[in-house]
Amino acid sequence: MLRPGDILGPYRIERELGRGGAAIVYLAWHQRLERPVALKVLYEHLRSDAGFVERFLFEARAAARLNHPNIITIHDAGHIDGIDYIAMAYVDGETLADILRRVPGPLPTDFVLSVVGQVAAALDYAHQRGIVHRDIKPSNILVQENGHVLLTDFGIARAASFTGQITQAGMVLGTPEYMSPEQAAGLAVDGRSDVYSLGIVAYHMLTGQPPFRGETPQATLYAHLHQPLPDPRTLNPALPPAVSTVLAMATAKAPERRYPTAAAFAQALALALTTIPGATAPVTPPTTPGAPRPPTPPGATAAGGAPLWLYILLGFLIGLAALAFVAWALLRGQPGLGPAPGPSPTAVIGGILATLTPTPVALAPSPTATPTLTATPTLTPTPTPEPRAAYIAYVSNRTGSPQIYRIGSDGRGDRPLTQEGRNDRPFWSADGRLLFFHSDRGGRLALWSMRPDGSEQTPVFAAADAVAYSRSPDGRHVAFARRQEDGFELYLDEAPWVAIPGEQLAYVWSPDGRFIAFELVAPTKRIAVVAVGERTPRFLTDETHNAWNPTWAPDGRRLAFASDRDGNAGIYRRDRDGGNPVRLTPLETWSQAPSWSADRGDGGAIAYMMGDEGGTWSLLTMRSDGSNRLRLYNPVFPGAVAAWSADAGQLAFLVHDGDLELAVMARDGSGFRRLTDNDADDWHPVWEPR
Repeated sequence: MLRPGDILGPYRIERELGRGGAAIVYLAWHQRLERPVALKVLYEHLRSDAGFVERFLFEARAAARLNHPNIITIHDAGHIDGIDYIAMAYVDGETLADILRRVPGPLPTDFVLSVVGQVAAALDYAHQRGIVHRDIKPSNILVQENGHVLLTDFGIARAASFTGQITQAGMVLGTPEYMSPEQAAGLAVDGRSDVYSLGIVAYHMLTGQPPFRGETPQATLYAHLHQPLPDPRTLNPALPPAVSTVLAMATAKAPERRYPTAAAFAQALALALTTIPGATAPVTPPTTPGAPRPPTPPGATAAGGAPLWLYILLGFLIGLAALAFVAWALLRGQPGLGPAPGPSPTAVIGGILATLTPTPVALAPSPTATPTLTATPTLTPTPTPEPRAAYIAYVSNRTGSPQIYRIGSDGRGDRPLTQEGRNDRPFWSADGRLLFFHSDRGGRLALWSMRPDGSEQTPVFAAADAVAYSRSPDGRHVAFARRQEDGFELYLDEAPWVAIPGEQLAYVWSPDGRFIAFELVAPTKRIAVVAVGERTPRFLTDETHNAWNPTWAPDGRRLAFASDRDGNAGIYRRDRDGGNPVRLTPLETWSQAPSWSADRGDGGAIAYMMGDEGGTWSLLTMRSDGSNRLRLYNPVFPGAVAAWSADAGQLAFLVHDGDLELAVMARDGSGFRRLTDNDADDWHPVWEPR
């Protein structure tokens, strides 16, 4: 134990700041640099385990490479005079644990969302770089006076996990009240363990107490392993019912049933806390930070806009009419309309759609044949092969980490395309010859491509500290984002392009590749547009209300989005260059996740999700002017965008039966088909252009 005035290398001890399960934290003064630091020093009884000390310092150095505004900066780590230490930036603030002790009962929801969102951003950044925190709890979350949140203790949390001891005094993997079931059982953990712990922290903030607190640490761990999450509304009846669903999913006992990323949980919680009473939890699977489902450029995370199959109905006529029928059947086949730019899956996420029933072709009567004595060979008509169903690429975590899969729209041929690393955000090239995706293999996030069969997997573009990549629909530009201290910097073809304030949720390319629409929080959820060649974004919505999920019209002149500007969230339409937003959905219903089809004939159609007072979510479509609304299917998963096929004839969407499954349906409400059925989450479908 060190005392004020003691010297440890360049550090002079000022006073003790606090104690944890593995270390004491001191306020120290760096005498050469003349600045205060927080000095974390291992307890003496832990220094005798050479393996533990080595891993502690190794993981501290790994955490020091994390450069994120919501992660405490690590300056130094080492061993001096028999003492192992980590020197971190000293932050003047209080821990979330201090706030929870000081404020009885639930904390304000705005504060909860701010904390969860900032911690989630830090966790996703660390997870993408192979670092799992393993000890998310209120005392490791620092809150500054201005509301800025910093996450601490990456190094010790990871190092402690290697000991395999979870109940020995002074040796903790995490804190029992916030520990995931897999940690409690001594099993291997990944980023979803941190998602669980963040869910427990959110529960504590929203109710005033953690959900599991036994008389002993063992009793608490047993509860995490075996007891269902108590309904938070029993402690805080003011919470919307959707919050219970979101928290239950974040804290599912099995990691594969949780949100795949911390950002996905933060987005779902933000939607749930603003949803209408009785509405189903608007949960979203992976993707990206923010509130509602983040939009993604059609080129980088598209959710709609890809090819679809047209059904060719073949029949057999008897006798001499067979050949005539084949010709008739070929005439019935309708060619695809080409790849749709598709609503962004990090940003897109309705109208009556024309039926796909083909118009029969009238057959002219054949003239009466005059029989002759000359024998003629019997003609066997060549059967017309049934067209291959369109491929849908999607993401699944059935192997424990996100991977890209491919399945036919008829439900056949489901197969994995990737296996190494974490892979997500698939999108097709316009000609359908390549499938692009994000991958963290090799230690950093990069844009990759592969053939539709998974062959020739090749890195296409990589930039240091990039958090997302997208490719313009015409293939001419690659955009990526880097996190800055006060927001994001978007780069275009490696050159700085535009600064984005606040939390960027996603950005969506216009169909012609001339504009990008942003979804961001600054401080409310807002939508802005910037043109290629310009550097200043133009905001389409103001700060007084939330707006999210932008999706482009096929002509690129208008956008649709969700907004709560009139109370209940609804779908709005606005011209890109100005004018007031026009509400397209009824005021008395809660609607979200719009996705604009790519058919240009009548301005396209918009698909969207609507929640009713009974808590059931439905998939609907409407014309782009809000008329001819048609309910297609329910119940559906409301937090993910529905994906239009390229010909606008079908939609791919998610259903929820304890986990997320992929389904398809024709635009007229017929032909429902469930494509996947497993014990994992499947999400982010994108149609093959053809």
